[in-house]
Amino acid sequence: MLREAEVVVLGAGVAGLALARLLWERGRKVLVVAEALGEASRPPVALVNPLRGRRFTLAEEGERALEAALNFYSRFVPLHLGVFRPVPEKDRPKVAGRLSRLKHRWEKEGVLLEEAFWLEPRPLLERLTEGLPLVRGRVLAWEPPYFRLQGGGRVRGEVLVYAGGGRGAHLLALEGRYIPGLVLTLLDYFPRAISYRVYLAGAALGGSYLPGEEGYRLPPPTEGEVEWLLQGAEALVGYRPRVASLWRGVRFRLSSFLFPVEGGFALTGFGSTGFLYVPLLAERLAERL
Repeated sequence: MLREAEVVVLGAGVAGLALARLLWERGRKVLVVAEALGEASRPPVALVNPLRGRRFTLAEEGERALEAALNFYSRFVPLHLGVFRPVPEKDRPKVAGRLSRLKHRWEKEGVLLEEAFWLEPRPLLERLTEGLPLVRGRVLAWEPPYFRLQGGGRVRGEVLVYAGGGRGAHLLALEGRYIPGLVLTLLDYFPRAISYRVYLAGAALGGSYLPGEEGYRLPPPTEGEVEWLLQGAEALVGYRPRVASLWRGVRFRLSSFLFPVEGGFALTGFGSTGFLYVPLLAERLAERL
């Protein structure tokens, strides 16, 4: 079996599907190859917030990335606007200086980022796949202009794009950090996201990341991780939410997210910033292609 397209995208997470959707809308002949839909892009909730971490660092191009994310995702799924960030009094002057271009409102305990948001990734991925040609299969080798598939099939593209995250990074010998994360799904519901150390959004509690590992591995959740998350939630809202289930994923982190590779490009390595940066960088790559 040989399938062909102008652009073949390896990976059906948010990066691969967003790029494929943009190319398809431009009339390009595009094909997505993936073993499964989403993987690390399938947490219960994705928080899209350009003000990062306990140091309140504004992500590089954060304002532009947030605008692109709002415009793109709102075409496919509902967005739940507003992320509240508690800010200690001593940090407020520093944080205020970083917010001039973000729509925000100060409240008693911190700042509300009015256009930051959360969404549900699984419906998003399903909407992004609608109408896209998709080959289900495991890629065994990156041999431009071909992908060689398990079972003997091949896929040929004039341009190949790697958007496969950490699980397939060995195909291009990409060396990054593999960071297992844990999200608890809850019986409680938080319509407005709140984020400091951990985050609560919708029916999810997240923010737990183990130390980076050298390869792709899904370690089982530990009691220590769950306890750390619950302690963080209690510090934010004054009680421990009720846990329904667990979700484990592995983030893949590189120093650059869009770069040329043999036969095409890589759009990968976002770590926990994928849902923030993907629409901006996918649009740039789509224009280039």
